[in-house]
Amino acid sequence: MAAIEVQLLGRFLVRRSGKEVPAASFGGRLMRVLIRLLVTRRGSFVSRGVLAEALWPERMPADPSTNLRVLVQRARAALGDPALIVTGPGGYTFAAGAGCEVDTEIFLARVQASQDRFAAGHASAALRDFRSVLDLWGEPLAEDAYQDWAQDVRGSLGRAYLQALETGAEAALAVRDPGQAVALAERAVSREPLRETAVVLLARALAASGDQVGALRAIGRRDRATPGPAGGPGCVRGVDLRGAGRGGPVGVEGPAGPGAGHMAGGGASGGGEVQPGGRGHGRFRSSPCGPSSRSGTNPGAGPGRPAGGAGS
Repeated sequence: MAAIEVQLLGRFLVRRSGKEVPAASFGGRLMRVLIRLLVTRRGSFVSRGVLAEALWPERMPADPSTNLRVLVQRARAALGDPALIVTGPGGYTFAAGAGCEVDTEIFLARVQASQDRFAAGHASAALRDFRSVLDLWGEPLAEDAYQDWAQDVRGSLGRAYLQALETGAEAALAVRDPGQAVALAERAVSREPLRETAVVLLARALAASGDQVGALRAIGRRDRATPGPAGGPGCVRGVDLRGAGRGGPVGVEGPAGPGAGHMAGGGASGGGEVQPGGRGHGRFRSSPCGPSSRSGTNPGAGPGRPAGGAGS
């Protein structure tokens, strides 16, 4: 166990030798912001000017350097180790090293390790890893959600979280666990409802579980929310919903995999359709998006209907 542990996912807290440092030790909001900002840039010096802008964005104190120096001294005392905040030329840094652990750094490293394990073909072990690392998740830097300095950090962590959910869903499909795949994909879609990768994964997982109707609805909700090119019908990449609800073809493109519910590729001119393969083995056959997906047909026409209407 590291001497100091800093938690930035969910509620901000610091543990020293395994015991939480009382919130009152950090005084007011400014000291907590200072520590969080320095920790997110651990090992890099942050200039006094950048720190002052982050701490006093509305109204700068008359002597920001002195105010900042006092805050740093108090933060060192609260952390219990003055060496954690290092003074450098023109600024400060939070010391890197094994003596301090930061949960966001651990989260990112474990997501990457889980992805590497899945890429190496160890789907079952990767799924266990993803489920474990996702237990660490909490909204990052929640107290700083609207601060400019926190946006890049929150963005990179949010992307890693989505990658963990999506690759975890892929791993669940690979080991024929569609229920787990649905749960992970639903979390990804809940976070970003219009994210194509997440929506297609959810459709695949639902189809693998035997819920073809749910799969079509998942694609349809995303499709209705995103207008297609040039005002045409919306289209997820590799997902053609023209005719959906009218008995028309629906296709979802995705890599064929060992698990039930994978996407089987269709021909360039063939309409995609749901292919029920028995309980728990529904799958999609794909058809490409765009006006060229069915040669000689009107994008608004139903399947098998000639372009140009009845008078053609």
